[in-house]
Amino acid sequence: MMVKVKYWLLAMLLCMGQAGAVCAQDLEHDISGTWYGVFSNYMGEKQRLLVVLEKDKHGYHGQLRSPDKTDVALPMDSVTYAHGILRFRINEIGLAYKGGWDAANHRFNGHLQQSGDEFPLNISKDEIRREALYRRPQDPQPPFDYRQEEVMFSSQDPGIALAGAFTRPADSARRYPAVILLSDAGPQNRNEEMLGHKPFAVLADYLTRKGIAVLRYDDRGAGASSGNYEAATLDDQAADVRAAIAYLRSRKDVDAQHIGLLGQGEGAAVAQIAAAGNDSVAFVVSMAGPGLSGRQLQEIQLMQVLHAVQGNAQDSVIQQNLRYAKPWFDLLTSATDPAAVAEQGPAILQELYRHIPNLYALMSEQRFVEASLAAQATPHRLSVIQHRPAEYLAKIRCPFLAVSGAADVQLDAGSNLQAIEQALLKGGNQQVTVRSFEGLNHLFQRCKTCRIDEYSSLDQTIDPAVLEFISRWMAAISSL
Repeated sequence: MMVKVKYWLLAMLLCMGQAGAVCAQDLEHDISGTWYGVFSNYMGEKQRLLVVLEKDKHGYHGQLRSPDKTDVALPMDSVTYAHGILRFRINEIGLAYKGGWDAANHRFNGHLQQSGDEFPLNISKDEIRREALYRRPQDPQPPFDYRQEEVMFSSQDPGIALAGAFTRPADSARRYPAVILLSDAGPQNRNEEMLGHKPFAVLADYLTRKGIAVLRYDDRGAGASSGNYEAATLDDQAADVRAAIAYLRSRKDVDAQHIGLLGQGEGAAVAQIAAAGNDSVAFVVSMAGPGLSGRQLQEIQLMQVLHAVQGNAQDSVIQQNLRYAKPWFDLLTSATDPAAVAEQGPAILQELYRHIPNLYALMSEQRFVEASLAAQATPHRLSVIQHRPAEYLAKIRCPFLAVSGAADVQLDAGSNLQAIEQALLKGGNQQVTVRSFEGLNHLFQRCKTCRIDEYSSLDQTIDPAVLEFISRWMAAISSL
C-alpha cells in the first residue's frame, strides 16, 4: 500500500512540475463526445460550432457542424490528440484547428485557421443554446395580441412560390391598411435575419400593434420560398412584389386602397421599380435606400476601400486608381448577361490587379479574378449595378417617405436622400418626406463606431424613434 501511495505522490509531483496540459491529457484520456463553441467572423456575426468526436481502435475521427447555418456535417480528414493538444483538419474548406486543454475550465482553448485568417475558438462540453448567442431585447415575444398567419403565394414568374407571414390586428371585422416588407441585399428570410438581429420581425410586431397589417416573405431561394436569388434580377423581384400586392388585394381583411411598400437598402430599390407607374401602391417607405445609381455607389465603395487600404494616399492617387477600375465598371454597366462579363472580365481584372497591387496584397491575381467574377457576374448583381433610381422615382406618384441613418457608412445618407427627393420632385410628386436620423447606422441602430463589424455587438435592432416616426407617417397616410 505504501508503494502505491509513493508512486501516486510521485505522479502528482511530476504533474505539478510539468505543463498542466500534459497531465490533463493523461487523466482525460478520452475526449469523445460533442464539444460546443462559438465562432465570430470579421463582421462580428456569431454562430455555434459543434465538434463531434468519436474514438475507435484506429484513433479519433469526427465531424464539424454549424447548426445555425446548415444541417450538413463536414467530416474531418484528420484528428489527433496528444500531450493535451487537439488538432483537426477539413481539407474540403481548407480549415484547421489547434487547441490546448484548459484543465481549470474543462475546455480546449484554440484557434481556427482558414485562408490565412485566424479566429479564436474555445470548445467545451457545456451545451450552447442559440438564444444565448445574442441579447436582443426588441425581439417580439409571445403572447401576441394580434393575428398571425403563415401564407404562400405565387410570383408572376411561373414556378416561383413565395412563403411568408401575415400579421394584422385581432379585430376580424375590419379591413386594415397593409405594408409589404422588402429586404436588403442577399437572400433573406421573412425576418431579414442577420447578425443575430431580426429587423423585419421587430418592424412587423411594432406596426401591427399600431393598426397596420404586415406581409413579409422569404426571398427567392431563402427559407421556404422556391427559386434562385442570384438568378433573379431586381425586375424579377419587383414581379414578386406585384404578386404580393395582388395577394393582399384578394384578402377580405385588407384595405385594397391602402397597400404600401417598405424597402430596406436594396429592398428599397425593388420598391422603386414596383411602385413606378403603379396605382395599386398607396405609399412607399425607403429605409437606407439608394438615390444614386448602382455604378455611382460601387465607385464610392471602392474609393472608401482605397482610402482604408492606402491610408494617407493623396486624392490624386485615389482618383488614378479609380480610373484603372473604369473599364471594369464600364463592362458591368453595359453587359447584357453574365456570360459577357465572364468572357471579357478576366483580362480587365488582371490589368486592374497589376495597377493596384497593394489593394489585393492578401490574395493572388487568380484568386482576385475568380472572386470578382463570382461576386459580380450574376443576373442579380448586374441588375443592381445597372439600377438607376431616378428613372423609377420620377414615375412614382404616391406618398413617399425616405429615411436614413446619418452615420451610415454603407450608403451615404446625405447624397442619397438628396437624390431621392430631387428625382421625386422632378417627376411632379409633392408628397415627399425625407428624414436623416443622427447617430444611427445603416440598420438604424444607435451606434458608436458605426462600422459594419459593430452591428452584431449592439443590442438594439432598430431605434425606437425610427419605428415611431414610420408608424406615425403610415397612420397619417392611411387615415388611421
